[in-house]
Amino acid sequence: MSGLAGRFFDLVMRRSLAAWRRDLGEPRRAQERSLLAILARNAATEFGRRHGFAALARLAGDGLWREFRAAVPLRPYEEFRPWLDRMREGEGNLLVPGRPEMFSLTSGSSAEPKFCPVTRPFILEHHRQHLLWMHGCCRDHPGILGGKFLAVTSPAVMGRTPGGIPFGSMSGKQLESQAIPVRRRLAAPPETAALPDPAARWFNLLLFALARPDLRLVVAVNPSTLTLLAERLASGAEELLEGLGRGHPAARDASAPPLLRKLAARFRPDPARARRLREILRAEGRLVPAAAWPQLELLLAWRSGSAALYLPRVEEAWGPLPGRCLGLRASEGTFSLPLRDGDPAGVLAVGGHVLEFLPAADGPPAPEAPALRADQLERDGLYRLAVTTSGGFYRYDLADLVRVAGFNRRTPEIVFERRAGAVLSATGEKVTESQVLAALGDAAGDLPLNGFTLTWELTEGRAGYVLALECPGGEARLRRGDGEFRERLDRLIARFDAGLRDRNLEYRAKRADGRLASPRLLLLAEGAYEGLRAAAAARGRPEGQFKPPVLAAPPGPGRAPVPGCPVFDRLPLARPGNPDRLGSGPKKGSETNSPKL
Repeated sequence: MSGLAGRFFDLVMRRSLAAWRRDLGEPRRAQERSLLAILARNAATEFGRRHGFAALARLAGDGLWREFRAAVPLRPYEEFRPWLDRMREGEGNLLVPGRPEMFSLTSGSSAEPKFCPVTRPFILEHHRQHLLWMHGCCRDHPGILGGKFLAVTSPAVMGRTPGGIPFGSMSGKQLESQAIPVRRRLAAPPETAALPDPAARWFNLLLFALARPDLRLVVAVNPSTLTLLAERLASGAEELLEGLGRGHPAARDASAPPLLRKLAARFRPDPARARRLREILRAEGRLVPAAAWPQLELLLAWRSGSAALYLPRVEEAWGPLPGRCLGLRASEGTFSLPLRDGDPAGVLAVGGHVLEFLPAADGPPAPEAPALRADQLERDGLYRLAVTTSGGFYRYDLADLVRVAGFNRRTPEIVFERRAGAVLSATGEKVTESQVLAALGDAAGDLPLNGFTLTWELTEGRAGYVLALECPGGEARLRRGDGEFRERLDRLIARFDAGLRDRNLEYRAKRADGRLASPRLLLLAEGAYEGLRAAAAARGRPEGQFKPPVLAAPPGPGRAPVPGCPVFDRLPLARPGNPDRLGSGPKKGSETNSPKL
């Protein structure tokens, strides 16, 4: 890389890059090294003693893998919960030596957030892989080293367990743990993530960012967050420019909370820049990211799974900027490193956590399910991922399904496909999340989406799927009688139906013989998914990692269908009695069965 910062980064990373390239050529050796280090480090814990880690750490080769799998069965999160509950109370030396530094919370794909232990060795495993990934971003976009970057995360500390251990967001923890030269390049202070009021949090992120004309990079876990940032920039432009020109509003408010006053003391107004941006706002009628930050070079966010369908909306809001996927990473660890713009495939992080691959299945893996190492995978194979980390999870069934897209040297490159168990079945057809995403991607085309969810309901005793969508301005277009928009939605639901028929033979058969009614489209009220995001944050979920539900089973006892299924129990729906419910499915009774706002 050119430039002083680039050459310094190359120098710092030289040894790590050389070791990483060796690992890519010898993934089995790299994974065995990681496994032995984890076993030796945690041998004296209660879990380690119970499972014979000390003896396992003296093995090597096939014997190590065979005995490790025999001694440590595959486990879902719930089977770790007894140890984790004791750890949250403050008890030490259970899954990890001593007590964890913190617990990171999952983004909430399960019913309740999961508490994942975070230790210093785990942070180092994660951080080394993250630096390799960031070096690739800077190698391909050296200009980002010459400016600031904006990172949208959830707070590193959201509370404390009964034992006094902090819990919060792993992305927030990672941001706080960056080296001083990196922290100096942050456009907004990490403390902005700790603001409890979402409106204040978004305002401060954008206010600090607007003061940085040299913003080069924006990172957010979910692409929907990038869209929300652009929307907040447009809707709050006048207030933001007032703050940019005159100073942080909290500096003039003696009653402002202490954290806001602290942020206000750090903010430096720029009246000249405020005037230039206000001229753009008056001329264009709207302030967009491309005008606010003309030097912006790269957007970082998820690009696989359901996130891919939000990318057209991001491009509409931010312009045709290069984007790079964050890869398969979660509260439990970092598992893949994407190395190319626009490509969700990432090379396995074989120098970090220990990765095992099981047969792809939606149900829990059988105890005797064969497990493969990274060096044993096949191109185009679909696998279920299990992980062992220095954070206290051993052969943890992550329940993510990944596909091998290719190889980098001898190490597989994987793409996240979907969560195991992400299946919707009204009559036994078992429609998967992957099938829904592919069918909707083809059907929606360039129609921008704020969110979408598929469910099903019973109408006069017959099941039928309901596709709920939120489109920017969609509700207003229907209310003013936009016939072209209505026709487009009608075509969308018809193409979606055809796409599911092509991808799911049982669905095709049951649609053909009438066991499944025609799918219907339900247009959600504007702001539905933003409300769902806020509700999740209010329940303690990391807001920056919010993932709109792709599939939603109908509510009811035992998750069974109920007549007049209200589709979702939390989302505000388009008002009944208006032409908002589209599609060719049965409409009789649909108005009275729909929930009202």
